[in-house]
Amino acid sequence: MAFQKVPAGNGLQWITEAVNLIMKNPAPFLLMGLVLGVISMLPIIGGLALLVLGPALYGGVMFAASEEQAGRKADFQHLFQAFKEPGKLPKLLMLCLPAVAAAVILAVLGAILLGGAMLGAGMAASANSSAGLAAFGAGAFVFFLLALAIGIVSYSLTFFATPRVMLESAEPIEAMKDSARAVLANIGPVLVYVGILLLVFLVAGGILSFIPVIGTLALMVVVTPVVCVASYLAWRQVYRQDITREIPPATPPGPPPSVEL
Repeated sequence: MAFQKVPAGNGLQWITEAVNLIMKNPAPFLLMGLVLGVISMLPIIGGLALLVLGPALYGGVMFAASEEQAGRKADFQHLFQAFKEPGKLPKLLMLCLPAVAAAVILAVLGAILLGGAMLGAGMAASANSSAGLAAFGAGAFVFFLLALAIGIVSYSLTFFATPRVMLESAEPIEAMKDSARAVLANIGPVLVYVGILLLVFLVAGGILSFIPVIGTLALMVVVTPVVCVASYLAWRQVYRQDITREIPPATPPGPPPSVEL
């Protein structure tokens, strides 16, 4: 399916329109955010669950957004819509592959770069403490840059693919390839969108960090639905889903029926 290029300022529009859509019927979206937030906070198992099932659950939030925008009411049960539609769950599960691959690669790189940096820092510290800190800092900086690059690639593969697979029943592999191309073509609005979300996380997260556990959960309850709905709206716009389909011309009327006398 063809995509279009949109202005950079549309990245902000995706977020503001997502908030407006959620505020029309906030209860189910906030409840979905609560469930996803609780899952994410479960030690070890929560992160693994979202790593694998995340695309299916986020797709459920997007389905709820599509229902709300179409004039039908979003419902909490829409969170599990992918589990109800035949053949939809396996396709969405395939979208976890970029995140799983990224996690494995980062674990290996972390062991090599950070582990090696710590070892080098320890050896250097025995002779010069400043040299030890510099060695560790260099390793951490390289790891950060690589992690950022890997995260961007992984996110670009699923940003548009998740709503396409959930709402268009697109094939996952092709959807991921096409998503990367669409993100590259719309790198301006995507960077604006991601930058705003990061700023919100930093500011709100810093404030709510003074409230242990509850503060983090509250942030997830609000931000998670906004992120999912904004991604859905981005897909609608970039893939021209907001353009009204052309109405076919009306069939010309036939001759009037003959009346027998």
